[in-house]
Amino acid sequence: MREKKRFFESDEDQNIYWPSFTDMMAMIVLIILFIAMIAFVQSIYNAYEQKVIQQEAAKVTNVKKHISDLLEKKLAENVGKDKIVRGPNNTISIEGDILFDTGSAEVSEEGKVVLNSLANGLTAIIEEDELKEFLYIILIEGHTDAVPYDNWTLSTERAVAVVKYLMQADPKLSQKDYAQYIAATGYSEYKPIAQGNSKEALQKNRRISFQIILDDEKWQEKLKHILAN
Repeated sequence: MREKKRFFESDEDQNIYWPSFTDMMAMIVLIILFIAMIAFVQSIYNAYEQKVIQQEAAKVTNVKKHISDLLEKKLAENVGKDKIVRGPNNTISIEGDILFDTGSAEVSEEGKVVLNSLANGLTAIIEEDELKEFLYIILIEGHTDAVPYDNWTLSTERAVAVVKYLMQADPKLSQKDYAQYIAATGYSEYKPIAQGNSKEALQKNRRISFQIILDDEKWQEKLKHILAN
């Protein structure tokens, strides 16, 4: 009897062992499938994340170009497209002789007509939320030719004169909510766009430029927010 009992006990043990092994194999398969699903979902998320980052980067680039396009259009309406130069980083320049008489930092009558129209354009840009969201500064730059003169003073005073006249043309621009987006600086003769001392080269280098500077911190913060979510 004891031997029979042992025989049956051994049989039972085998019946218990094989289902346990099968369950273990099934569990391993499920774990592998689970890991594969996680990897698949992660790959989809990564692709989506990259797409969002690319879209945001493109949006920022388009903001800068769009602002430059608006400034170029406003200036060209009054002086003609041939008097406007688009430089690196979508900088828009207008020949200085249009805005100022030789050696002067006082806006000319012709220059006032041009800036009257531009002032309205700047106000509209600053009031547009989608543009203002990433805008840091519209930097107005004064540039001179290389003819010996006090070019540092002249270039800086011309840039400041443009800012002051724009604020006079549209008083909104003198309010803090608008004025914080406008600045002026002078580069003297040291950032020429034409080489040589020909009359044409000197004329091109005497200019007022509008440099669009975006707020890197704002759009980088937005990207961090997207990545965090």
